[in-house]
Amino acid sequence: MTRASMKLAACLALWLLSCCVCPAIAGPGTERPDETVVSNNVLHLGIVPFTSTTMLLKIHRPLRDHLSRVLGRTVHIYTSTNHEQFLNDALEGRFDIVVTTAHFLPMLIDGNFVALVRYRNPLEFVLVVRNDSDIHQPKDLRGRRVGLPDRFSLFYIAGMQWMNDMGMEVDVAYHMVEQTSHLTALLSVDAGWIDAAVTAGPLWLQLDADIRARLRLVDTGVAPLPAMMTLAHHDLGEETVAKIREALLAFPDTPEGKQFFATAGYGGYLPATPADIDGGKVFERLMRRLWEKRPPAPYQNHEIPGS
Repeated sequence: MTRASMKLAACLALWLLSCCVCPAIAGPGTERPDETVVSNNVLHLGIVPFTSTTMLLKIHRPLRDHLSRVLGRTVHIYTSTNHEQFLNDALEGRFDIVVTTAHFLPMLIDGNFVALVRYRNPLEFVLVVRNDSDIHQPKDLRGRRVGLPDRFSLFYIAGMQWMNDMGMEVDVAYHMVEQTSHLTALLSVDAGWIDAAVTAGPLWLQLDADIRARLRLVDTGVAPLPAMMTLAHHDLGEETVAKIREALLAFPDTPEGKQFFATAGYGGYLPATPADIDGGKVFERLMRRLWEKRPPAPYQNHEIPGS
């Protein structure tokens, strides 16, 4: 399939999914960017919605400030209501820089984004339960309520595949409870609303210590998933894209960068390689199967107040 036909297929798939129910949230100075090419003075940094908007802003504020300082341009942080809408927004050119998970990489690169860097640490696949839970191994999930993040997230796709590989059919061997984010899933376990949650290692580290003390990890035996990657839109121009790459690679050596990577658990940056991009293709194929099986539902953009 040619790049043009792949892009057309991606856009058609997104169009079929573009009609849903989550309200947009916006704050002063964070209106949705309606232009596909940003102004010369502002860059829109889009971050995949793996946690709450408050947590996203808290974690990435040092990165935003570093990019603004080094590039001499205002940087605003944006996200979307869910992973499906994030991909849609990115392909429409609403973000200049994106931080995303591996299953979106092939489509984003085909949609005119340039891969810059990836996090050094891959995403550890973990299962979280309460300390007092009698779940000690994956087979104990039979008959339980298992929380997964929203249906087009990498960990929903990987989690469903993991359960299928164990011979556990959804709504037969266990009950899948879709969550709005990783953070929601973890808080739902803590509250006792679900029995277990599939999540990413960094999200576990980013939990408040008092919450983490009430929970524990169960070994899944699943190999780590590909690391998250940062991309920039080709329309920014080669010079600007190169400056963004240089600014990102310099960030881990700054005091703010050292704190960011220690807190977030990402380990630093490495230059992106073709192998990193290829690592997302198997998950992209699984994501497309979900599109075929699930009816579309409209969503709206979700922007981070005060970013």
